[in-house]
Amino acid sequence: MKQTLSLIVIIAMVMALGCTKETTAGTDGTQGIVKGRVTDSRGNGMPGVQVVIEHTVLYAKYVYATTDAHGYYKTSVPEGSWRASVQIQKQFLDRTYNFELCPDVADAFAGSAGAVRNFTWKLSGAKPYGGYYGSYVAVYNEPGYALEMSDVEIKLTPDGPLVDGSMGSVISSKLSDIGGGEDGIRDVPIGMYVITAKNTATGQPLEIRMRNTGTYGSSVTGIFNSGFTGLNNYQIVVQVK
Repeated sequence: MKQTLSLIVIIAMVMALGCTKETTAGTDGTQGIVKGRVTDSRGNGMPGVQVVIEHTVLYAKYVYATTDAHGYYKTSVPEGSWRASVQIQKQFLDRTYNFELCPDVADAFAGSAGAVRNFTWKLSGAKPYGGYYGSYVAVYNEPGYALEMSDVEIKLTPDGPLVDGSMGSVISSKLSDIGGGEDGIRDVPIGMYVITAKNTATGQPLEIRMRNTGTYGSSVTGIFNSGFTGLNNYQIVVQVK
């Protein structure tokens, strides 16, 4: 009788341990579960955002999840290699902008292991696989006007809140190669800006306008428009002399 009771106790303990392991599986992103949180630039949860979990080998094989009222999501994935991503659309000054959100971990993961992937809306900063979350201000010289573009400095002053509602900050920078044969400033948060320019070699202000549009003045107000390539590529293009 005593041996029988001992055996029952042992069996019960084994079953309890098994149940505990079964219950907690996936709470840290394991055993076929991917979960996380999507937050805005202030750290607030973003509700109703779609998380796309794409197979890295099989073409057009996806799993989707949607964030709850507090920005959390959770879903199961089959075996295989997967990568999670988030894109959102935002309306700003009668324009629609697409944003790729920043993952805390960009690596692919095995479906059998699961993962935790959190995402944050960043207006600027380097992306994990190249490029920037911010956009570009391209600067052209007036044809026939003698000016070393490496001497040009651009100042961007936010004209009202940025696309995420934050007030932003003044950006001053000399020009650099932004690709595509253009000089300008890269990684600028989406917003409306009052733009001025000066020649650092002489210390004198330059006249400025939107490229091939309007008359030159001491400043111009610009907002980002779609660039030549890419769904999330936006530019302000100005001209100086």
